Amino acid sequence: MAAREKLHRHHLRLRWAFRERKDVLNELDDRELVKRYRLDRAGITFVTDLVRERLKRPTVRNKALSPEMQVIITLRYLATGKMQQCSADDLGPSQQTISRVISDTLEALSDNAILSLFIRFPVTQLETQRRKEEFLQIAGFPEVIGAIDGTHVRIVAPSEYEAEFVNRKRYHSINVQFVFDARYHIIDVVAKWPGSVHDARILAQSGLCTIFENGIVPAGCHLLGDSGYPSKKWLLTPYLRPQPGAQSSYNR
Repeated sequence: MAAREKLHRHHLRLRWAFRERKDVLNELDDRELVKRYRLDRAGITFVTDLVRERLKRPTVRNKALSPEMQVIITLRYLATGKMQQCSADDLGPSQQTISRVISDTLEALSDNAILSLFIRFPVTQLETQRRKEEFLQIAGFPEVIGAIDGTHVRIVAPSEYEAEFVNRKRYHSINVQFVFDARYHIIDVVAKWPGSVHDARILAQSGLCTIFENGIVPAGCHLLGDSGYPSKKWLLTPYLRPQPGAQSSYNR
């Protein structure tokens, strides 16, 4: 009886491993692709091409996952936050394989060579002048090239240093520092600090602070930040108790 049960489980594993996978790029239209994966066919192909060489599997097995399928699995996870949903979509792989695929794909996408294609802080006169003009059109605030703030990304409680990840709202998070330009494009991001760390400390120990303090960013360029940041020559924060007139206008 035990041998028969063992053989049955083995057959189930084989059936799971080698079941027919959905060819979602050809079976689903762009509307359904966006609904499930947040990107259309062209977008999925674009992302895949960025990491294709990194995701190619050195195997001759017929059932090896293609780079496209690995990206699709990862996008489904990012869209839902649930690995189980990747399985429910009949994409094919086991839960263990899905977990590995997600880790490998995210690591490939996090490569500095790829990040620098999309997230770059402006340091030339031409780049900074364009962003100043765009911010000026929003509310008449001159000499601004970016707006900075932190946002807490909720995470599952880690097994190590758990208390450090509890933020002031009492949930576990990573405090991520973002800088946006006037078009809402991310031009700088720091995503490595636990939720208990204050915004001001993250800024003080970031490369962003270094490039401003060392004059790498042209003079006359400023960031806008809230009152959680210290006021600096290059970082403009609101008056805590503004007087009527110029100070109130500045805050507004």
